[in-house]
Amino acid sequence: MASNSLGLWACRRLPLLRLSSKPSNTISTGCAGEARRIATNATDRPERKPSTVHRTTVEALKDAVNVRGAEELSNRKLFERLQPDEKTMEMLDMHRLGMEKEGRFVRRRWFGYQEPEVSLPRLAFFAGAQSSKSFPSASLPEIGFVGRSNVGKSTLVNQVCGSAAARISDRPGLTQQINFYTARDDFHLVDMPGYGFAFAKEEERVSWQSLIEDYIRNRKTLRRVMVLLDARHGIKANDRDFMDLMDRTRTKYQFVLTKCDLVRRTDLAKRHLLVSQEAASSKHCIPRVMLVSARDGAGLNLLRKEITHTCSLGQKYLGSYSRKESIARAEYDSQLKIYKETSRSKKRRR
Repeated sequence: MASNSLGLWACRRLPLLRLSSKPSNTISTGCAGEARRIATNATDRPERKPSTVHRTTVEALKDAVNVRGAEELSNRKLFERLQPDEKTMEMLDMHRLGMEKEGRFVRRRWFGYQEPEVSLPRLAFFAGAQSSKSFPSASLPEIGFVGRSNVGKSTLVNQVCGSAAARISDRPGLTQQINFYTARDDFHLVDMPGYGFAFAKEEERVSWQSLIEDYIRNRKTLRRVMVLLDARHGIKANDRDFMDLMDRTRTKYQFVLTKCDLVRRTDLAKRHLLVSQEAASSKHCIPRVMLVSARDGAGLNLLRKEITHTCSLGQKYLGSYSRKESIARAEYDSQLKIYKETSRSKKRRR
């Protein structure tokens, strides 16, 4: 049953392409048989049929825009009609997420939110697993990172702890095994291979997905899986297949929108609204949707805070964070009030 369910999301419309020659992140083709054998064995975490039926992007857009039944609109028109949430826009403005509106008559803010820094220990490579037999002993809480190929998993793993332990590349499919990184023996960050398009052979992609499913299903110390989504595209079909896997295995997961610096702020708020609605439809998904930009560091402190709380390390790394956050927020609110009171609409001269 597990092997049949695996085929639903593992390799859809995946072309046969050349495998990367990097030795440290490669996986042998013999692992495919091992992964299929493990997938057919009895597991500790029982599988059940997911009770949530995830909607397509078009269905979610139509529900959010409230389109009439006879009215036919393209996805772009539906997205343009969608109204962003005001509180989300204020949050994006405060954390400087998304591309700011530019123009001659746009008044820039002279102030910013001085976000308290959350410092986590630097990462060190701990273990690499090409099969379930190579998994290290489950001793520390683990946070998994997964998503479509080239969504920025390895880059985000490095940025969260300010290190360069994970190898990064613009070539989809560089990570071809499950890599474990330790943070001063406090917790582990787990970088998993991407699903979807990759420069690898089909049987190797199948073995990666079998390996990921076996890890998610049996790992006792896995606290949460961060499902990374490209903020420019949102949830795709292979993301929904992976969500079905998480629901079947009853694994807690949370969405993280990456590459937010490449999206206009208004469009980012709309994307956040759609993903939040999708997250609320699953009882195994954490409703808070994180937004990050690894390029300029926006949103990383909030993600670090989420990880420390998930690993029950709030007292160790967030001792005075609440007090500093309250002071910074009060200062920002006072400056924002002055900004709104002194703002006047400028009319273009004729």
